[in-house]
Amino acid sequence: MLERLKTLSIKGIAWSAGESAGVALFSLVVFTLLARILEPQHFGVVALAGVFVFTFNLIVGHSFADAIVQRVSIDPDHAETAFWTNLAIALALAGMCFAGAGYAAERLGEPALAEILPWLSLVLPLNALGIVQMALFRREAQFRAIALRSLLGRGVGGVVGVGMAFGGFGAWSLVGQQLSGSAVAALAMIVASPWRPRFRFSVLHLRQLWRFGFNVSASQLIGGVGEQALNLVVGSLLGSVALGYFNIAWRVTQLVRSLIGSAVYHVGFNAFSRLQENRDAAVRAFLQATRLSCLFGFPIGAGLAILAGPFVVAMFGAKWENSIALVAIFALELFAAFYAMFFSACYRAMGKAAWTLWLSVLHVGTGVAAVMAVSPWGVRAVAAVWVAKSVLLLPVHLALLRRLLGVKLAALARPVGPPLAASALMATALAATLAVAGGTVAPATLLLTAVPAGIAVYVAFIFAISPELLCIAARTARIMVAPEGASGADRS
Repeated sequence: MLERLKTLSIKGIAWSAGESAGVALFSLVVFTLLARILEPQHFGVVALAGVFVFTFNLIVGHSFADAIVQRVSIDPDHAETAFWTNLAIALALAGMCFAGAGYAAERLGEPALAEILPWLSLVLPLNALGIVQMALFRREAQFRAIALRSLLGRGVGGVVGVGMAFGGFGAWSLVGQQLSGSAVAALAMIVASPWRPRFRFSVLHLRQLWRFGFNVSASQLIGGVGEQALNLVVGSLLGSVALGYFNIAWRVTQLVRSLIGSAVYHVGFNAFSRLQENRDAAVRAFLQATRLSCLFGFPIGAGLAILAGPFVVAMFGAKWENSIALVAIFALELFAAFYAMFFSACYRAMGKAAWTLWLSVLHVGTGVAAVMAVSPWGVRAVAAVWVAKSVLLLPVHLALLRRLLGVKLAALARPVGPPLAASALMATALAATLAVAGGTVAPATLLLTAVPAGIAVYVAFIFAISPELLCIAARTARIMVAPEGASGADRS
């Protein structure tokens, strides 16, 4: 059973990562097309409406889905209560958007918001229609089903949006993109799932789900609001130009985190939830997952920090050179992020969702306070203190993990050693390459030669100091690419 769970989890990461990469690539293509057709004000008014809608969607998308996945056992009343409660919350939040659209338009000085916000808010109930089905798929580790239907929704939404833009619908093209994508994804989930909601509701089951769901929703909401607060502080204290450079650097590193983090969170959360009553197996799974996360994540952080210059110029052009130092600073946060990749999944799976809420409060509160304190020293100081905050809070996580899992600090620190040493050596080699060829070779050419060379140095050093880690990575990769049902676990 444990071997099968491991196989399903590894394949789940492959499918979830494929979904994240596919969504990111398709979104980039669609965004490029829409940006060439539409005007900046079209994006601006929909972005204003999105501040409300997508913040509310954090509540709709996480309130009960994680609670269904986390429970050791569920009965039909859990799923049905979650479905109707989640739909009621989504309709109530959409109603708030309808009722408050005029006031928001007046306060923000954007008349078009009064028409855009009510229609865009329909995304909330549309998403709610498929949330419980998606949670049930996740509970059974059927990540392939989720990935294919998510990509289908995103694809249809992109086609509708671009078609409407060519048809001259302006900002409504972006609204149509969101509504059609959400509708198709929800319909695909409903059609694929054998579960159908009945008109049943249980206060007892609601209490059981809400105790967990509230903490998850609140922590997600605080994290989302914290990111918006960071932009608000930088923009208000340092100006829109500094915020522009800051935002580009932030988006680069957040893209790396989201491509991998969103994929592994759901899979890790599902696996740890299934193991919550087998503490030894859960500890082994957590430590091995963290080892692999550090193995693959640390060189990304080191490489991006050293190659920030050619990367920014090659990707965005020389006009964004002021973002180079910021990208290099934010890249250092990836070390803490990849080490902590499975922390929140572990807390929630083990029934400690409240911990993630208070850690989110601590993370956002200390971060925003520190940013305001150092803002007189400029945008680089802001970026540096935000990264330092993430590193300095790691001991809090380690203390909680020791208490939760009953493992020694040495065991928790062991995944860091080999990848950190190898990343330092790789960074030295990349820095030497830049020193020699940085001023004479085009940025894109430099990246194409330096990245493979850096990977070779990293792999060679890992092989020299920790060959078993590469063996684990190779076995994991083989399971990922093996056809469905072809693994040893499946045949047994």
